[in-house]
Amino acid sequence: MLSFVMTRISIHLPMPPSTNLIWRSDRGRVHKSREYTDWIAQAGYEWLRQRKDQPKGLQGNFKAILILDKTQRGRKDLDNRVKAILDLCKTHSIIVDDKLCDALLIKWGTAPMGVHIVLKGY
Repeated sequence: MLSFVMTRISIHLPMPPSTNLIWRSDRGRVHKSREYTDWIAQAGYEWLRQRKDQPKGLQGNFKAILILDKTQRGRKDLDNRVKAILDLCKTHSIIVDDKLCDALLIKWGTAPMGVHIVLKGY
């Protein structure tokens, strides 16, 4: 009989900027936008605040569920939020690499801070 333990991490973060707003160009140099660096700092703080009740991180393949707050929907594209979220997870060693994501579900729903992330490692 085979059995395995699935590791689950649940994080609540502010709504990330659109992928279209992450990078800016100034005098031929590409850099992170002010909106993105502000979000990275705020989201990183939120992760540090929430991580004490979470597993240390996922060491291999994982599945991700991203629930974006429907009250903030407006003209936002659902798929334009994924990169910032998964890059933040990699930066904070919550995941090893976003290329290890085997399945991704993104949906509008209830996420009071902006986005609710559920990562399941196996």
